[in-house]
Amino acid sequence: MTHYGVDVSTFEYFVPNATWPNLEVAGESQYEAPIRALLGRLTKDQDAELQTEGSLVAEPDNPYDPNAVSVRIGGAVVGYLTREDARAFAPALHRLGASGVTAVVRARVWGVVRDNWEGTGTRFHANVRVALPEPHLVLPLNDGPTVPYSILPWGSGLQVTGEDKHFDVLAPFAGHADRSLLLVTLHRGSEEKARGGQRDFIEVRVDGQRVGEMSAQSSRHYFALVDHHAVKGLTVAAWAQVKGSALAAEVVLQAAKASEVDNSYLDGPARTLPQLVPVSSAYEVPPAYTGPPRPASPSRSRTKTPSATAGTAPKQAAAAAKSGCAVVAVGLLGIGGGFATALHQLLS
Repeated sequence: MTHYGVDVSTFEYFVPNATWPNLEVAGESQYEAPIRALLGRLTKDQDAELQTEGSLVAEPDNPYDPNAVSVRIGGAVVGYLTREDARAFAPALHRLGASGVTAVVRARVWGVVRDNWEGTGTRFHANVRVALPEPHLVLPLNDGPTVPYSILPWGSGLQVTGEDKHFDVLAPFAGHADRSLLLVTLHRGSEEKARGGQRDFIEVRVDGQRVGEMSAQSSRHYFALVDHHAVKGLTVAAWAQVKGSALAAEVVLQAAKASEVDNSYLDGPARTLPQLVPVSSAYEVPPAYTGPPRPASPSRSRTKTPSATAGTAPKQAAAAAKSGCAVVAVGLLGIGGGFATALHQLLS
């Protein structure tokens, strides 16, 4: 598995612009076994934390929500994006799924064993979070370069200069949102100084067209990287964010410097953007649901259910629906006749 790019042999896309698990996952209580397996044996009042990587898998065949997105670690489901988050990230994740590519993100898994509420034993509590940016920043607006290249790891932002001279190139990418993600390439440039001598700099291009350059100070951080890649027959690619409107735009480079990359990147295979299907209003996403089938809907009845069931089950079902995956509620409560009817009426 590669970071901030794709190993084409595994068809994974590491979402580049989120470094800390910030998004809460729902339904962890239904996946205690795989989560416990990740954290190891825990005694009472002992907690454990794991920083790892997880996959986001769109499940168009999920019987409870066609936008459902499971979070999987080591191939096992450990939770789901909430219904609201799954809907927001659907365009990007469905496009990846339709392209045969899996989104990979940083993940944090935490668990603890504590006394249960009844005081009769212990209970396992878990929390899973994943790192995701805003939905429109998951994928770049442009495709990868047409020449052999490798994408630098994500880094702190550095302002590109001279964008105003190349607004015609940036205009198609500006104004879509507060920011948009682009894949740019870095190239050595030079020019004669007015008083003699030569000025060397890093030129920034989008789809082969110049959009600006790095300052002299910033350029020094990338000369060695451009030269190293050139020896390997590769162009340096990097992530960048564009801000702007129909009147003006600016570009911020988000690329690790020569002093920030490690040897595994320098000596490893090229990291590239996978070939994605064109942007569309709908995608053909392969089935991926691995849970139990949805129970058959019971026939509607006018018979009133007992008050205890009628009073609690609909509320629990509604909470489960808000969590993004009604199957969580099914597994948690163990469907009885009254609850199954309430759940059916809620989701129908």
